[in-house]
Amino acid sequence: MARSKEDKAAFIANLRAGVEALKDEGITPPDNLLSSFSPSNALMILFQKPNATQCAGFHAWREAGRAVRKGAKGAAILVPLGVDEESKPKFSWRYVFDITDTEELTEDSPKLARKLAIA
Repeated sequence: MARSKEDKAAFIANLRAGVEALKDEGITPPDNLLSSFSPSNALMILFQKPNATQCAGFHAWREAGRAVRKGAKGAAILVPLGVDEESKPKFSWRYVFDITDTEELTEDSPKLARKLAIA
């Protein structure tokens, strides 16, 4: 489902407001999230998934021998893309999944998932 620019802007504004609310409450992300993500992205993850402990992208989990469960909802983070012609920073969002959204790939895992993890 495609989202309009207004939808994306509203989504990002809500995330930023949530991060600011967490900061105002004095909530800090755990070190394990801070070691992988910027403080702002770590707070964005906590805002969307308060119990998150270990997060990574879909392909990173696959490389680690884990599969993201079908239907799992990721946490959106902002990834810098550089600057545009007017020297304004450009961002895109990506989704990361907590380890609780994944399962280990085993011999009993579906054949395609095992093949993708080994490749």
